[in-house]
Amino acid sequence: MASLRNENDRGRTGWRLQYRLNRRNKSLWLGNISEGKATDWKAHVEHLVECMEGGDPPSKATGRWLSGLSDADHKKLSDAGLVEPRVERNRQVVSLAAWCDTFISERSDVKGSTRQTYEKARDCLVAHFGASKPIREIRPEDAKRWRIWLATEGNRRDKNRSTMADATVRRRTGKAKQFFAEALERGLIDQNPFAKLPSHVTANTARQFFVPAAWIERCIEVAPDVTWRTILALARYGGLRCPSELLRLKWCDVNLPEGRMTIHASKTEHHGSGGIRQCPIFPELRPYLEAAWDAAPEGAVYVIDRYRGTGVNLRTRFETIIKAAGLVPWPKLMQNLRASRETELMAKFPAKDVASWLGNSVPVAMAHYAMATAESFRQAIEIPAAVAVAVASGVQPQTPCSHQPSGEKAKSQQKTAPRGPLMFSDGSEISGKWAIQNSNL
Repeated sequence: MASLRNENDRGRTGWRLQYRLNRRNKSLWLGNISEGKATDWKAHVEHLVECMEGGDPPSKATGRWLSGLSDADHKKLSDAGLVEPRVERNRQVVSLAAWCDTFISERSDVKGSTRQTYEKARDCLVAHFGASKPIREIRPEDAKRWRIWLATEGNRRDKNRSTMADATVRRRTGKAKQFFAEALERGLIDQNPFAKLPSHVTANTARQFFVPAAWIERCIEVAPDVTWRTILALARYGGLRCPSELLRLKWCDVNLPEGRMTIHASKTEHHGSGGIRQCPIFPELRPYLEAAWDAAPEGAVYVIDRYRGTGVNLRTRFETIIKAAGLVPWPKLMQNLRASRETELMAKFPAKDVASWLGNSVPVAMAHYAMATAESFRQAIEIPAAVAVAVASGVQPQTPCSHQPSGEKAKSQQKTAPRGPLMFSDGSEISGKWAIQNSNL
């Protein structure tokens, strides 16, 4: 057993830890630290002695405690023979920019789009800490301040606002975790300062928007050519990811006689399916694929044979088409087309089938794609046809909702009844008849 003693050693006041190893009494001078920290030293040293005598590795708790020690404190233990000395590279002064660049250059296994997300996270770290900041000097409290800065001032792309969306903040934080987790594994740092920061991307329901089929038809009517009509139909009626899946679709993948198409998804290539799935050619989509096939030149390979360069911006042209159709651009233009289609299909077919057609899992579909719609709400409150006929003929229908309160209770309910029409969250009135809206709210 080890023991602690607070003493004055040659003018120095502090704690001394005494223990016994290999049948010999030994001691460690801990210095002027709190009693709580001295007690932690005692517990972990006792455990290290037991491990040495039993030939066992230290526990995870002691391992974490050791990794959080300063080089000077760790040297006390290594000089006493309780632990192995830290490797020399652990004392390297590695700058933030140099380490991030090294990490990114070594990730030859990732796609170009993933590399870009690493580079964006690297730029955010360097913008806040500076390129020459040693990675060993970044502490957990520094990481927390960086994340707050990222959320409030980290937007460098949009001139109209400095704040960054929560989902983007989480993605940047996740990449920072990866940078520093690798540095920790290589012994360049003692702890990952970003380890406890939230990075799991959650659904942002505020940016979900159901795009009615009538709206996309108006966009198709004013689209400049057959290519854009096909793009919009595949995105809205086929639910394809745009641009990745849409631009990879070849005519050899489209089987019009059998009503199916083979989709190659870059996003899910690492899955067991290899990112390949079968998707029905839905009735709403078929006319546009047939028109595209008729217009395709002899020997055409891709369904969309334009906009194949890396610098092409489909969003800008799509916004122009939306405005020409008399509509206002909605959030996440392309993703909400896919989400709207998945929402429609889930109302008609089993969720597992729909998820397999559109290339995601049921939990992901429910969290990030499926939406509650006003149309479903309207259908839920519609009066059944039999009840409507009974009311028209003057017969009181016997339904669970047909009982009417009377007397004082009825008067009380009349006084507390809400005034004015019931409204949906989008501002539309709940009633028996619905006017066609010519523009989105």
